[in-house]
Amino acid sequence: MFLSQKNRKNIEVYISDQELLSINKADINELIDKAKFTPRNRVRFCSHFSTDEKVHEMFIVHPKGAYVRPHKHLNKPESMIIIEGEADYVVFDDDGKIKEVISMGDYRSNKPFYQSVRAGQFHSLVIHSEWLVFLEITSGPFDKSDTVFLPNSPPE
Repeated sequence: MFLSQKNRKNIEVYISDQELLSINKADINELIDKAKFTPRNRVRFCSHFSTDEKVHEMFIVHPKGAYVRPHKHLNKPESMIIIEGEADYVVFDDDGKIKEVISMGDYRSNKPFYQSVRAGQFHSLVIHSEWLVFLEITSGPFDKSDTVFLPNSPPE
């Protein structure tokens, strides 16, 4: 088991404590199982040791119907790779109008499984599968003020 109390940061977040990290299907299933017992049915496992690191890689689990508030990052790009599940990646203009909807799935789905967005682009996810498991990659260090929510979008 790669998730433990010692690397748990809060109810939804685990931080790696391993110098050499491999993740397999059983680990993904463990993440899904952990998500089932959180209030929002979400969990993330950060393979970086600290929010100060230059590269942030996070295995994230969201349930079907989870609301991901439309947001953008002012100073960093963000990429995602779908490991399991299906979702629409929705891109908005600055006025909140939908610019593009990309139907995504894992590699076996023959849909796009990788998506990258540059800084300054509003985006969100609409999750269609029971569980969406994806790897998100972005630059650090983490700065909460770098994330801006789409004006007039409902809070979580």
